[in-house]
Amino acid sequence: MSYTGYLATRYLFGKHRVPFIAFISRTTMIGMALGVTTLILALGIMGGFESVVTQKIIGFDTHIRIEKLFESGNDLSEDQIADISAIPGVDQIFPIRKAEIMLKANGITEGALLEVMPMSAMKRLYSVSENLTTTDSGESGLIMGAALAEMLEVSVGDPLLAYDLGSFEDQIGMPSIAHTQVKAIYESGMVDYDKSYLYCSLETLDDLFPGIVNKDDYGIFLSDISLTNGVLDQVDEILTYSHLSISWRDRHQTLFNWMKTQQLPIFVIFSLIMLVAVINIGSTLILIIMEKRSEIGTLRALGTSRKRIWRIFALEGLMMGLIGTIMGILFSLLLTWLQSTYGLISLPSDIYFMDKVSILINPQDVIIISAGVILLAILSSLAPAMQATRLQPIDTLRDE
Repeated sequence: MSYTGYLATRYLFGKHRVPFIAFISRTTMIGMALGVTTLILALGIMGGFESVVTQKIIGFDTHIRIEKLFESGNDLSEDQIADISAIPGVDQIFPIRKAEIMLKANGITEGALLEVMPMSAMKRLYSVSENLTTTDSGESGLIMGAALAEMLEVSVGDPLLAYDLGSFEDQIGMPSIAHTQVKAIYESGMVDYDKSYLYCSLETLDDLFPGIVNKDDYGIFLSDISLTNGVLDQVDEILTYSHLSISWRDRHQTLFNWMKTQQLPIFVIFSLIMLVAVINIGSTLILIIMEKRSEIGTLRALGTSRKRIWRIFALEGLMMGLIGTIMGILFSLLLTWLQSTYGLISLPSDIYFMDKVSILINPQDVIIISAGVILLAILSSLAPAMQATRLQPIDTLRDE
């Protein structure tokens, strides 16, 4: 270690004639650590929330959906389906039938959207298929969300009356009515979706409402969702004007835009808190310089250059920034582990789509925050260090 590094370490961690300066220097590093911790955790919480919501939405919807723009438009041709299936990254393309359904049970009436797809595709909706409460009766029926089942006060196996609201367009009078039952109940954790979507097999739909024959949409599952944009562009080249392709993110764009909107003010607020902690480094160095006036004068009298004096106090600022950053990173990792292991902070799942705070720390965010904090720490030490170089040996020694 060079003697400039040795003196910087001694001035920062050694004994001080004024004990309050030691307290201030340690408080500054702790403040920086807390600032780094809050900034990392704030971004981690936002990232964790977005990750959980993304996973649930992906498990609730197809990766890409092809919608028919006109009721009178033709369905996709076999050649178009074959061309889309041949796109690299496309695992499965399948038809989706839709119907607006009104359900009645126990004197309660609620509306929902019925989506029907092959069972092979239904199994890939893991937010639905992996959270089912069902029986082994083998009888046909509807798969509904827990929130909708609670509103209708029904459970698995209970009877239902289903009204096809779309049949109003084809006939005058009463809509098509069918008797069915609750085949299964799923609980994805997303209440707005659980109370709005129903599922059933193609055979069940044909039994209930034989008149629903149009294939309104097509769904596409990909081998990797990171390929979404590239596949979407290739699908658009194949489709005609009567169809529109839309990704899972675009279908839920409002929710993702809201999350992005929340990130900026949170980052700005906690960055300002971090900036206050960094500015304290300059104040701490000024106090140390005031205390070490005689030592600085002695060093200058012994031939120490202004550059080395400047380096001593710049190193002090660097060390405070580095120590505060490392402490902040370690503390944020500890809190993240405690939260993921013990769920210290819980949330109402009907509002936040999760039952506890999820923290996902992005290494890139940690690197950027660390580099920014250390750079600011160095910059905040430049002015005090420059002030130390202006001290004249004769003045400091006379004062002593």
